[in-house]
Amino acid sequence: MPRFDWFPKTLLGRTLLFIALVVATGAAALAGIARYYAGVASERAYDQLLAGAAIQVAENLYAQGGVLALNPPVAALSTLSRYDLVYYRVVDSRGVVVAGYGDLPGPANTVNARQGPDFANGRYQGEHVRTATIARYMPDVRPPGWAVVTVAQTTHARQQLTNDMSFKVWTLILLMSVLALGASGLAIRRGLRPLAQIGQIIAARDPSDLRPVVHDTPSEINALIGAINGLIGRLADRMTAMQRFIADAAHQMRTPIARLDAQIELLSTESDPARHAARLAALRATCSDVGRLTGQLLNHAMVIHRTEVVPLQPVDLAGLAREVLGRTIPLADERDVKVAFESTAPQVWIAGDPVSLQEALSNVLHNALLHGKADDIAVTLASTHDALTLSVTDNGPGIAREHWEAALLPFERLGHEGAERPPGSGLGLAIVQEVMKAHGGRVGFAFPPNGGFSVVLTFPPPVSDTLGPGAAPPPGGSVN
Repeated sequence: MPRFDWFPKTLLGRTLLFIALVVATGAAALAGIARYYAGVASERAYDQLLAGAAIQVAENLYAQGGVLALNPPVAALSTLSRYDLVYYRVVDSRGVVVAGYGDLPGPANTVNARQGPDFANGRYQGEHVRTATIARYMPDVRPPGWAVVTVAQTTHARQQLTNDMSFKVWTLILLMSVLALGASGLAIRRGLRPLAQIGQIIAARDPSDLRPVVHDTPSEINALIGAINGLIGRLADRMTAMQRFIADAAHQMRTPIARLDAQIELLSTESDPARHAARLAALRATCSDVGRLTGQLLNHAMVIHRTEVVPLQPVDLAGLAREVLGRTIPLADERDVKVAFESTAPQVWIAGDPVSLQEALSNVLHNALLHGKADDIAVTLASTHDALTLSVTDNGPGIAREHWEAALLPFERLGHEGAERPPGSGLGLAIVQEVMKAHGGRVGFAFPPNGGFSVVLTFPPPVSDTLGPGAAPPPGGSVN
């Protein structure tokens, strides 16, 4: 790519450069047109004088003893010679030159000259000349016939008049161009003043001041002000959410860290072997809780970040679900867990972020295994023309209906009826909620008629359902 270092970097400079190019093009076109019409005007003016001189010469012809004679019109010829060299020639009906310059070129055909002055351009004695030829019928000469008068004038005066008129018009065009550029610069600078004022208002603001920008601006800048205020509003919402998240995270981390510190203190002073082992087990459990909470916090922050900056790409949701399901089975530890997967097509493509989707599905499965204590999990992927649903159904007790809305909020740890409050961060389903919002979907819950509890992830309609050659939707399988 070529670099245009000469190109102005400012909006004022670029606009003025564009206007200057337009004005220069228009000025050049006007200058050419002015030059053309100046030449036409000078040509017509001097042709009138030349025609008048030719007519006067023709009127001063007379017959003397049957021979054509001329009484030269000195006044008419002197008027022309005041500006240029003037030549004339008179030819009688026999074609004999009776007056003037015999070698002065004339028209080959004098038919047009019989109707009036006939003009032509030529050269004579090394000079460009303009000729006017007129014919007059002379009945008294022998033999009677047409006498032809040709008057020629050099073109210096015509050229001088053309140059004088062109120079005056060009000067006017130049002055108007300079005036137009100057007025444009002042107008642009004045028009850009509100932008500079807005820049000063924003630069003078405190970083924590995220109020909308309010300033009296022209209507053309309202769109820019609206875009800036929209960005400030989104930043304010994001900062508020992040500040709330940081405050909640600090509160959530404070309790397990304090418990960890207390357990370490008790462990260091414990001498009874049995109680020492019990306190060590409790310490390990607390460390595990702290690690799990830290991981969930980082995952939540990662999902929020990717929602803002990572573009969506084609993702095979069926393949991703199989991969996540395979990685989740070892989390069951000693339990014998039955896992089934069903899909309407081997591949179901959506526009999504594979990392965020993996995190969301992993959290749903972790909840079923670790908190729901389920030993039978079925993942179902169903596609219709309206939506795409990914359902995770387990045989655990599930979440009470009155807690479904609260379950999607961060740091909400909900126990089952008759059970104590479970361990964990309460961020799993909140992360799922964030991921589904980023993908234009939603999270839902259900108690299937056959029992158990379902977490239903609803996506927009899939991009396509791609089946390999001869492939059919796979039947539900089970892994123990």
